[in-house]
Amino acid sequence: MTKHTKINRYSRVVAALLALILLAAACGNDDEPAEVIIGLEQELTNFNNLTAGDNLLAGRQVIRAVWPTCTRTRPDFSFEPYFCESLPTIIQEDPLVVEYRLRADATWSDGTPVSSDDMVFYFENCNDPEDDCANISGFDSATLEVVDDKAVRLSWPEGQPFVEYILLFSGPFPPAHLGRDWSDGFRTDAGLGAGPYVVDEYNPGSDLTLVANPTWFGEGPHIDEVTFRFISDVGNLPLALENGEVDVIYPQPQVDLVQQIGGIGGVDSSITFGPTWEHITFNTATVPVEARQAIALALDRELIVTALMRPFSEAAQPLGNRIFMNGQAQYVNNTPVEFQQRDVAAARAVLEAAGWELDGDVYAKDGRQLSLRIRTTGGNDRREQFQELVQNQLAEAGIRITIDNLPGGEIFGPVFGSTNDPPGPPGDFDLVIFAWVGGPLPATSALQVFGTGSDSNPGAYVNDRVNDLLTEATFTLDLDRQAELLNQADALMWETLPNTPVYQLPFFLAWNENIQNIQDNPTLESFTWNLEEWELAS
Repeated sequence: MTKHTKINRYSRVVAALLALILLAAACGNDDEPAEVIIGLEQELTNFNNLTAGDNLLAGRQVIRAVWPTCTRTRPDFSFEPYFCESLPTIIQEDPLVVEYRLRADATWSDGTPVSSDDMVFYFENCNDPEDDCANISGFDSATLEVVDDKAVRLSWPEGQPFVEYILLFSGPFPPAHLGRDWSDGFRTDAGLGAGPYVVDEYNPGSDLTLVANPTWFGEGPHIDEVTFRFISDVGNLPLALENGEVDVIYPQPQVDLVQQIGGIGGVDSSITFGPTWEHITFNTATVPVEARQAIALALDRELIVTALMRPFSEAAQPLGNRIFMNGQAQYVNNTPVEFQQRDVAAARAVLEAAGWELDGDVYAKDGRQLSLRIRTTGGNDRREQFQELVQNQLAEAGIRITIDNLPGGEIFGPVFGSTNDPPGPPGDFDLVIFAWVGGPLPATSALQVFGTGSDSNPGAYVNDRVNDLLTEATFTLDLDRQAELLNQADALMWETLPNTPVYQLPFFLAWNENIQNIQDNPTLESFTWNLEEWELAS
């Protein structure tokens, strides 16, 4: 007993000392910065994400919290003013004149106001096809007028309004007053910040750290330091998250990775279906309309979605629109009843009505068998599984499909005709699987993809009525009316089928459950869209 008593006395002394040490440590922790570490698969190549060669999502995920944007897009695809005091204001409708006015209290981290000079710098480097700019649409047809130190106006020719004017000045733009070159002046150094954060340290190939910007006009940020660690091997991300080496990851979703992360304690995650959508595009020069209709009838889109998307989320659904995405207010499922369920008998009937006859197991007409090549980005397991499903399903309808891939992005040269001789569409394919990226205001991009003669229309689809509707939509300022026109165009396209939409791609976000107010944004704003609102649970 005596021995035990001595040990207990010693234990009480040690416990008291430990309590003092822990108390001191706790007091010290109050003064330590709150920090979050984000694991990124890709590293930015230029802080100026607006240059043509550096327009990477990873770059925007970093710089959108540092540099200004006039507006920002919310996860529901709606717009809100950000560095501008309001959404862009229409001064005059025809010819269209729009004013962009920056907040009076928006300043760079050196105290210089964010000003019309910055918007002029942006405009002057993005209004000519020869500019090193990722997107010149809207700027290239506009004239700029400086109103005052905080506002500019853009005007367009009479009868040619740029209906997506709200998107202009919404790419994070660099500080003009530093006098740096647009293309290379910000390649390794952001210079200054104006958003909730500024760049504190950048170690190329390793990591980049942001710290709170004291000149930020808004509330927050609530996290003092945000570090982006560049981890190119996706397979290392789950272990890094489990070990606490990173707190947030945003990998391209793979079923095994999603399942692996789902088994990690203390981690929350979300799957969001965004504006990137997979489809089967037809070469209209080699696949006649009755064959396109038969293919759409013989495809089991429900089974394809079940096999490829529902392992991520039971909410996945076949996509019923080529212009608006499920999740947008303007989305209408325009899929005709006959294409909503697979009908092999109907597919065969369509072919036979057009004069096709069975030649063994394959339909033929005028000495030509209905034997078609399908292509995609070779090495992409999901797309290759997609191809195999298509191949098997269409074989039951008497349509032979041969898989003919090239590695990765090499497929897009022949598909879009850039490596053809002579160059130009239609490309070197019969069917091709790839993705388009939609957006909150899709009129202009829809005309590029489906408009007659467009270089972005690889299947050389032509439909005069569709072309007229899409053209009218690009000049319609009333967004409700614009949505009506676009949905009319999509409904018409189900008749002659430039492509068959199949599903939206998922975005996967996983984070330490101690982080609050984190929310994925499937638009180009991405998951860092509200970084200043993130908090750590107390």
